[in-house]
Amino acid sequence: MVKNNFFLGVLLGFVVPLIGMYIFYILKFMSDSISFGDFVSMLQSNHYMIPKVVSLGLVADIPLITYYKNRHCIKTLRGIFLTILIYALIAISYKLSLI
Repeated sequence: MVKNNFFLGVLLGFVVPLIGMYIFYILKFMSDSISFGDFVSMLQSNHYMIPKVVSLGLVADIPLITYYKNRHCIKTLRGIFLTILIYALIAISYKLSLI
């Protein structure tokens, strides 16, 4: 039985993109022997990279959205979409240099 809960959607919506961003780090930067701490400091010093990393992290939400959509869990989907909007606002803010 699949849970249909708004707060579960918010939790999954925040955690899954972080996992996606970590997978991006593993695929792109770990092969160049760049530590995760160096990757984070690179993001802090190069704000132009943040929208790209966040956007690629949000791609990890696609299977999650598909899974809950096929099971008609509307409350969970609302939580996921809320967090996607928050991540998107953060990416747009960095892209437009508002932050």
